Amino acid sequence: MDAIKAFFSIITSALLTIFNPMFNPVILLVVLFVFDILAGIIADKIINNANFSYEKFCKSIMFLFYYVLIIGILYLACYLQEDVEQGALLLKTITYVCAYFYFSNIAKNFHNSYPKNQFFAFLYFVLSLDVITKKIPILHTFLNKGKDNENIK
Repeated sequence: MDAIKAFFSIITSALLTIFNPMFNPVILLVVLFVFDILAGIIADKIINNANFSYEKFCKSIMFLFYYVLIIGILYLACYLQEDVEQGALLLKTITYVCAYFYFSNIAKNFHNSYPKNQFFAFLYFVLSLDVITKKIPILHTFLNKGKDNENIK
């Protein structure tokens, strides 16, 4: 029995050592997740007069799980290929992308909740990529691809 405990202890320690660089990005994503959920609840209460939606909450948890899973798999792939520095850069890049989408959703929720607040309006404008899409036409095409297909139907 002690051998089994020692085996699992060694395996757990090894995995924690390998995935240690992922700790801070995962904490950041969890904090943004909680903040996004709170902003969504506030927006739903103010705009729709709706109660807490367990379906939305479960979807949000699923997306957080996917983000962490993607980060973990990509970092593990880099680790196994002995590209730890590149893996850390990839980890940071994907974390920034995920954080951007959390921030843009938080800004959208606050802008919808308080439409007359200039700060939230400006923050949402900047984070919604309206400024950037005017300079990069292909980004505008990508972001509106799904919208164009819906209009055709």
